[in-house]
Amino acid sequence: MIIEKVKTMLWFAQRPTFYAQAVELGLRKLRPNRDGADEVARANEWAAKRAQSLEMALAAIGLEGTVPELNPALLAEGDERARRSSVKMGGAGDLSLIHAVSAMLRPQRPKTAVETGVAYGWSSLAILSGLEKAGGGQLISVDMPYPKMGNDAFVGIAVPDRLHGNWTLVREPDRNGLKKALRLAGGSVDLVHYDSDKSFYGRRFAFPLIWAALRPGGIFISDDIQDNLGFAEFVEEVGVTPAVTESGGKFVGICRKP
Repeated sequence: MIIEKVKTMLWFAQRPTFYAQAVELGLRKLRPNRDGADEVARANEWAAKRAQSLEMALAAIGLEGTVPELNPALLAEGDERARRSSVKMGGAGDLSLIHAVSAMLRPQRPKTAVETGVAYGWSSLAILSGLEKAGGGQLISVDMPYPKMGNDAFVGIAVPDRLHGNWTLVREPDRNGLKKALRLAGGSVDLVHYDSDKSFYGRRFAFPLIWAALRPGGIFISDDIQDNLGFAEFVEEVGVTPAVTESGGKFVGICRKP
């Protein structure tokens, strides 16, 4: 255990842009636990009470009409590419939802999207495909390599090369990477998909930054809201009514900025 902790410390020490994240992880050990079993149970109950179908959730945030489908051939291509990875990473989120929002949200200009958490790049693929259907736009993604696992070369591997032209990948943890991504987006974005540090304190850091950067009418999607009450408390604080969907036994929160 001690040896592994030392290895982790050395891994962070070799990456100056990761120092803020390392300090944050240390500080969490001194704070009240907001990710315990009781909080998880309450978060699950909160999300389950609000869960609805994909179509109903989209309509609830003002996106009505036929839900565009993600091309099965594109998914198959992504799956073939993902098999080339020699490192096991996180699975895909609710790709139908992510793709639909990206395709159906249509401002009078190309859209700008930001996401956190990439892994194989399934959500990146879904967003980029949706942006393409909506007439164009750019995606800026943030992803911190897994400590000591050597997955750097495989982050985003599922995304076909032809979609890379509208995609920027920031390889840093949220503490620096999210701020950098929002600056690259010009400080104002149409869509944000959050799928990185899902701890309560990780959400408490990221959500206010995301909300401030969203344009009026912009949409915020957060995966795995059943993990703690971070999302539930945040939407109450900003005074919006979220929509919730369920996918694979997990819940996704969606809300639109007034």
